[in-house]
Amino acid sequence: MPDIVRGHEIWLEHDKLHAHAGDTVECKLFLGHNMAVDGMADIKNVKAALFDPANERRDLTVDAGDDCLILRFDPVLDGYHTVAVEYDAGIYTVTDDGWHRGPKSDYENVKRSGYYYQYARLIVSVGHGSKELNPMIGDELEIVPIDFRHYHAGEAIELQVMYDGAALAGAVIDAASGGDGNDAVSATTDSDGIAAIKLDKSGNWMFKVRHTDPDKGVENRYDEKVITAVLSVMAVH
Repeated sequence: MPDIVRGHEIWLEHDKLHAHAGDTVECKLFLGHNMAVDGMADIKNVKAALFDPANERRDLTVDAGDDCLILRFDPVLDGYHTVAVEYDAGIYTVTDDGWHRGPKSDYENVKRSGYYYQYARLIVSVGHGSKELNPMIGDELEIVPIDFRHYHAGEAIELQVMYDGAALAGAVIDAASGGDGNDAVSATTDSDGIAAIKLDKSGNWMFKVRHTDPDKGVENRYDEKVITAVLSVMAVH
């Protein structure tokens, strides 16, 4: 089974605990599972953008690193900057012969076929000014932090899952920390699409939700769209 089908995802990290206007902020886009790196996203299928504190959007250049992709930006304004990445992981079809890359129309004896698309987000704090965060940026599937701030171990983070602009009830949010590839905890969203997860240790965290929608299938190409959204939160202490 291809990695992207069985559960690999992209996520973002950065190592600046606090940036200032004029600094160059470097973010890394990894591929793997629960913060354990395994492979690298295909740079040709990655799009990245920055949303500044005024909610102005601009495209970011994506460069290849040794084991990750790299995005850089030079913030001008104080406040929260959101780095947003989209990854078109492609169509995968399973037949009697196993898994194949490409639409179901290319194969015989098709069992099922899915189109895999992923979103990753990272919020970077710059300066000491206003820390108002525009929570939604309009991704198809997104994890929105409620009352985003710098978090401490032992606190809970509240997250809302949105799908096509509406709250998604019953979505399972998986959390991981530490890069050992294991889930730390999971929580299911309520009728408002909200769940709370306790940050039981310091370090970097990622939160992930995966949603399968057969209504977005396309005849003769794939039966369902499988969408993953990931939010990274750095430097819980």
